[in-house]
Amino acid sequence: MEPLYGSFEHSLDSKGRVIVPAPLRHRFEREQNAAVISYYQEKCLALWPPAEFNRRLETVMAVQDIDPEHRQMARAIAAHSSRVDIDTQWRITVPSACREWAGLGTESPVMVVGVLDRIELWKAELWRERMAPSMESLANGTSRLFSPAGTLPAP
Repeated sequence: MEPLYGSFEHSLDSKGRVIVPAPLRHRFEREQNAAVISYYQEKCLALWPPAEFNRRLETVMAVQDIDPEHRQMARAIAAHSSRVDIDTQWRITVPSACREWAGLGTESPVMVVGVLDRIELWKAELWRERMAPSMESLANGTSRLFSPAGTLPAP
């Protein structure tokens, strides 16, 4: 699986569509230009290649009966995810409920970010706010991600 990476600032057009940037398209080309969009952590949206989303759902299905919290999360994921088509100009229409939840307005800046196995769509202002502490940590060398082997938590 070739990872998705890079960040791009775009905007939603008047019909609620956003472009999938060229460097992020390769995982979706293999999926007949379809994707699954879902609410995701920290008030962003996730755009998944369908096969990757199905792998995630297998995990959710395996744990949903553990306790009420897992069941509720399974319900939330299922209820707030939908398949979307990618048109010939590589645009997806972001459902209105998704736009509202993530605070995405038409003609407003949207960050389109490749995050390894998915694309995240962020309100640009919120993206910058969330990234500021990580960028500071990266700049001054305090990120645990780049610490010597053995100091990272086990996956």
